[in-house]
Amino acid sequence: MSHVEWFDMAKRSLLVGMAIGGAGVALASKWLKRSNNDELRGSNEQAPAQASPIFFGVPAEQQMFAHEYSGFLVEWRELQEFSKEVMLNRTIHPPDNEPLANLPDEDPLVIEAEDRYVADISSFMMARIAVDDFSELLTLAANGWGNGAMKTLRGMYERVVTSAYVALFPAVSRALVDSTWTQQWKVWKRAVALKPELADEVAPETIELLQKRATEAQARHEESICKKCLQLKQVHAWTKVDLETMAIKVDKRLTELGLDHGSLAGYYLRCYLQPTAIAHATGTSVNERFEQVDGQWTYKMDSSKERRQAMMFGHAILLLLLGRQIQHFGYGLEDRLALRFKAFRAVWLHLSPDGV
Repeated sequence: MSHVEWFDMAKRSLLVGMAIGGAGVALASKWLKRSNNDELRGSNEQAPAQASPIFFGVPAEQQMFAHEYSGFLVEWRELQEFSKEVMLNRTIHPPDNEPLANLPDEDPLVIEAEDRYVADISSFMMARIAVDDFSELLTLAANGWGNGAMKTLRGMYERVVTSAYVALFPAVSRALVDSTWTQQWKVWKRAVALKPELADEVAPETIELLQKRATEAQARHEESICKKCLQLKQVHAWTKVDLETMAIKVDKRLTELGLDHGSLAGYYLRCYLQPTAIAHATGTSVNERFEQVDGQWTYKMDSSKERRQAMMFGHAILLLLLGRQIQHFGYGLEDRLALRFKAFRAVWLHLSPDGV
């Protein structure tokens, strides 16, 4: 596949993905209208019997949350609107193909253009998912599930760091994209092992293409950047760089560029290392759920401390994320961001005298 074809495919894939998402929302909306409006039913169609309402959530926890975090909830409205302004209705434009049309795929200019475009898309989408992560974190926190909020914080921090890392070091975006093919091939092999007849239900050329893409991606797994010419000799496997190192490299690079930034590496302990121990089946995850009451060890139900940590640090890295998107894409919203940082300090310094 030539680089010109690749650009065209990437553009169409992005548009198709958006269309599918929109259709899903429309379909869900239509279903909800039919479910809640008997007038839409056929005249001979019987309405289903009413079942007892079932909902998930803890109203008592929600009430306590609204009282304890009233200051945050006021700011949350402003933060939501600002997040929409930064992340919604944005377009990642593909590079101009005309200057590259007659160049071979291995030309440094072509490689640089491809990497920059893929990196921009990857960085933006990682950031967009992280914004949703924070909403999920708040949903858990508002219902008293502080440990669940901490687990969500871990994934959010990973995406915040990776988004910034890919944007600053575009060459690694190839390894990120390659991981899609290897993952799909792993899933396919496992599925066929469980249900061999699946192989007869998929066109052989489709399976061959998937295997080819995965094999090519695996062959690039160990590749790296030429230290002499600084061109992409082979693709460096970005997953070999641990998350803390990614964060340190992001901080260092932003300092080299003279850009204003907070320290992503400074959040590694609270946003990743501690939540990881809670998220996995570790001794720490067990010990953290015990407490001694009246001389007896019992299961610890209260996770308000974890809730506060998840909310405060999640809020902080969300602002860092929005700041990086504003810087990278040149949105010109720095003054608006400064207001949100000021509000952050007002909210959380009130709750935590030691600050963040």
